[in-house]
Amino acid sequence: MATAYAALVSVMHLLKRILHPSMECTVQEEEQIKSLQEKVCPLVDLLEDLSNRRRCSKFVTDELKNQITITGHEAEDIIDSYVPDTFVCRLIEMETRFCEDIKRVTETMHLIKVEIEKKKMDVQKHHHQPINSSPDDALSRRAPSSGKLDVMVGFEDHLDKMMRRLATTESKLQIIPIVGMAGIGKTTLAKNIYENRFIVEHFHSRAWVAVSQAYTVREILLALLYDVQILSKGKKQEFNEKMSEKNDEELGEQLHKSLFGRRYLIVLDDIWSAKPWDEVKRFFPDNCKGSRIMITTRLSNVAMCFGSDNSHELEFLDVDESWNLFCEKIFPEESCPLELEEIGKRIATSCGGLPLAIVVIGGLLAKASKTREYWEYVAENLNSLINSGDDDYCLKLLSLSYNDLPIHLKPCFLYMAMFPEDCEIKVSRLIKLWVAEGFLKPIKDKSLEDVAMVYLKDLIDRNLVLVSGRGKTGKMKTCIIHDVMGDLCLKEAQKENFLCVTRVYSLDNIPQGIESKRRLAIHQSMGKPCYFPQVFDALKSASNARSLVCDSEWISPRLVPSLNLLRVLDVVDKYSPQEITKLSSSRYLAFRPDLTGCNNNPEIISLMFAHWNVQTFKTENVPGVLVPVPPQIWEMTELRHLEFRWITLPDPPPESHNFYILENLQTLLSVENLRCTEEVVKRVPNLRKLKVFYVNLPQQFKKMSYYCLNNLVHLHNLESLTLLIIKKKISVTNIAFPRSLKRLSLDGCGLPWSDIKVVGSLPQLEVLLLFDNAFKGPRWDATDGEFVRLKYLAFNGTDLMYWTADNTHFPMLETLHLIQCPELEEIPFGFAEIPTLQVIHLRECKRSVITSARAILEEREDLGYEGLQASYFDEQEDYSRNRHHDHTSSTISGIGYHGTNYGSSDGSSGYHGYDYSSGASGAGYRAHDYGSSNSAGSSSGYQGFGYYRYHDDSLSSAYPIHSTTYNAPNQPSQPQGEQLESSRFAYPHGLYHYQHDSHRSNTDDFVPPRHSTWY
Repeated sequence: MATAYAALVSVMHLLKRILHPSMECTVQEEEQIKSLQEKVCPLVDLLEDLSNRRRCSKFVTDELKNQITITGHEAEDIIDSYVPDTFVCRLIEMETRFCEDIKRVTETMHLIKVEIEKKKMDVQKHHHQPINSSPDDALSRRAPSSGKLDVMVGFEDHLDKMMRRLATTESKLQIIPIVGMAGIGKTTLAKNIYENRFIVEHFHSRAWVAVSQAYTVREILLALLYDVQILSKGKKQEFNEKMSEKNDEELGEQLHKSLFGRRYLIVLDDIWSAKPWDEVKRFFPDNCKGSRIMITTRLSNVAMCFGSDNSHELEFLDVDESWNLFCEKIFPEESCPLELEEIGKRIATSCGGLPLAIVVIGGLLAKASKTREYWEYVAENLNSLINSGDDDYCLKLLSLSYNDLPIHLKPCFLYMAMFPEDCEIKVSRLIKLWVAEGFLKPIKDKSLEDVAMVYLKDLIDRNLVLVSGRGKTGKMKTCIIHDVMGDLCLKEAQKENFLCVTRVYSLDNIPQGIESKRRLAIHQSMGKPCYFPQVFDALKSASNARSLVCDSEWISPRLVPSLNLLRVLDVVDKYSPQEITKLSSSRYLAFRPDLTGCNNNPEIISLMFAHWNVQTFKTENVPGVLVPVPPQIWEMTELRHLEFRWITLPDPPPESHNFYILENLQTLLSVENLRCTEEVVKRVPNLRKLKVFYVNLPQQFKKMSYYCLNNLVHLHNLESLTLLIIKKKISVTNIAFPRSLKRLSLDGCGLPWSDIKVVGSLPQLEVLLLFDNAFKGPRWDATDGEFVRLKYLAFNGTDLMYWTADNTHFPMLETLHLIQCPELEEIPFGFAEIPTLQVIHLRECKRSVITSARAILEEREDLGYEGLQASYFDEQEDYSRNRHHDHTSSTISGIGYHGTNYGSSDGSSGYHGYDYSSGASGAGYRAHDYGSSNSAGSSSGYQGFGYYRYHDDSLSSAYPIHSTTYNAPNQPSQPQGEQLESSRFAYPHGLYHYQHDSHRSNTDDFVPPRHSTWY
């Protein structure tokens, strides 16, 4: 039913689009289109109503579903083939044929609706009861998300044991498999360990790769290299291009070289055989640094390959753990009502102790009203699955959550199968694709992007989609789908004929009936595999395809000429304007433009913009290439997102000439020398994200007043603004910002600090990034009542010397980054009293700034605040004796200096690792001391860690929580780094529990953090 529903909603969007005044329909065309609209909209409402009441299967047979889908697709094809031709010429016979075709589709839609209504009446008459008596109405009454982070119920012991194994004194490389069935929590456990703060500090390098079944050695090596080299996301393409020149062996050698001499942690997630390990194991050096490799697998025989004693097996949750996790998902802030407790325990027990099943079923129940009638229905369905003894029990159990999805969410969930397994998906990309596909039904007073976000949050609340990454203020950035849910998603999508997924390097992936598929996804590796012509020939036959998503090069250019009906093209390949213009019905274009041979010819470049229905136009990785946008941009009324690296935007034509408001436009990146005239601002009233920069200004227009930046204040929906001044001789004046701004990035503006009040008065501002003397001058005195919602503040390059502020000036600040602030004397001491402050990051600042950060940490401890992380990074300092480390990174921890000390790696004379100390005599240490044993095996080196705690506040009482050393006394080593005096002890700051009630000093006291204290 999802495919049929998606087809109808897409037709709704198309009909609304061609009724827009810019399409200039004739009276006859408008009459036929409105007639079809009158049939489609009620049919969509009817399907929603029946689906939400779980009656679709009774009233809408498979034959009717197919008929709805075919008719909907036929209506799309008629419109998509007719409208572009009318831009070239309007012929009477074309208009007549169009109207006749639309009339025929309208009659079919009417007959379908009549048939469904008839079945509906027959069923009601037979049962003598209204449809709305179903207990499943609960699905349409959704509870709000609690927003609480997930906890690992029942996994505490597993975490303890794994942490011990990773931090053991054994210096040799160890391989630790985590084994268990699908959905039991292997990846979740590994991820929590991998992100744990102690693990991050303990290992010099970490890397994670999801191997899965369809792996290549090249993919594994590239993913590991990318993590090991700690590249920023912006350099991914540069990294891929550089690595594309290397063969697999060269990549492996580079990985070996990068890891050699380091203590590293590698995670190989979701391995299905020993083969991938055998192919890459030689690239992991064992140089006795205490390195570890974790492997997760569903298969015990694979885990056995690494030694029968090495595996860590996850068991099913017991009855109590199952019930606790069940309640955590459904009642995070309250207890289960007594009337639901008995049936709830039955449901939790029926999940067989499988965490994923409990989480997904819990997500289903959390979104429904809490009635015993509905819970009894769920329990009965679970029991029927258990009693069937089916091998696919897990998948069928989870399918209950899919079957109970409201019909408007089903296409969104099925669309997740368009992306490769274990792929992190950018939320912004996913939302734009959903919008372009056309299966989002509009909601009054919400943009389609807002509707998409509501849908995505609903899927997340149901635990069908997981959040995998967040931005500076906690906003979702990336999401992912669990591999078991991915299996379910692909199975349902194929059953619904919703999409087609293939890999071009396997003959087993030739899709059946591909000529009828509307959506194609090519899941490919990072390298260049051997292609099978038979697969390409099959793909080329998909002439009805409307969507092509492919994340790898070398593939799509050979396909697109055969797929000229595409609405969605999301690829990384290069295309010329001439090739792109053939996709006349496109709504979503993401590619790399090939402008070679254009010679900046505006007529050729303008071909890229000859799309009557385009919504998202995004190009990647065209450094140094200016794209002059043609004037017809002001007539593209459907345009929602224009994302280029470097474009110029023409002034809009006079109002007398085809005056259109681009009311859908939300994103405009990155425009050179934009004139923000009243005419421009008037044309883009709903702009949300804008990036502009000023460079190479014509001599006659050197003054910034010419560019009317004061008119930015009239963009009342603008949320994110990036303003760059490339030529520093340009002075910005008369600037104003809209009150709607949430994120502001200023670069090279050279504004006086007195103008900061313009920024500080913005009531919604959460993120402020100041680059390259965005504000100039030696002094900034913060003013009361400003920056009331600011969460993230970053300086990168400033001549600021004196900064005065207190906790009232930045009451909600969470993160402070100070980078390249060579003149700044100190951080305002008042920051110690900002309760929300979590991170202070310093880089290339004076020692006095570090001292002020330490003072802030001390004061916060006295005030009882917890959780602040402070770090210092200085790439100017030379640690040339250690060739494995290019930079110095230090963390100001507790109140002591949490430093990094690198020594020579020859013999036993140097330390290779970390030393932590509060520096106060008798105050106790929380110290990591990693040394290298000399060749004779003497006791001069340590390898391990020591944690000390206090029984009370007495500075003379220190008790070791855990200490693992060999050939050395059980006491903290003398720190090798800088000492910072302190009269108080250093808290473990969330790594380990601080305990007041025990004098024991044995190793059983080693307690990793629980839930909220995990890193």
